[in-house]
Amino acid sequence: MRSDSKLLPAMEPKCASGGYVVRTVLKEERDYYEGNFDQLRHQYPDQHLVIRGQRVIGAYPSCDEAIRAVYAKGIKGGALVRKSGTREDTLVPPVLVGG
Repeated sequence: MRSDSKLLPAMEPKCASGGYVVRTVLKEERDYYEGNFDQLRHQYPDQHLVIRGQRVIGAYPSCDEAIRAVYAKGIKGGALVRKSGTREDTLVPPVLVGG
């Protein structure tokens, strides 16, 4: 079977401004962020948050560091990365773990 990059999107992290974000992906994480927007903005000023489920599992000074942390931790199912106090997010695809 031939892989055709025109048919399948690249599995790379994409900032919302640089690509597309499917709103149903990581819905629980998006809802958590929106529901706790003010608290997270004050608790983590100018930090890029890694959110999985209904909790912040990391806060980093840059988007790149946050994305690297997701892959380094081997988070299954992907994660949501958002800069605190903003509505723009980064979609981090699931990490494939062999075993």
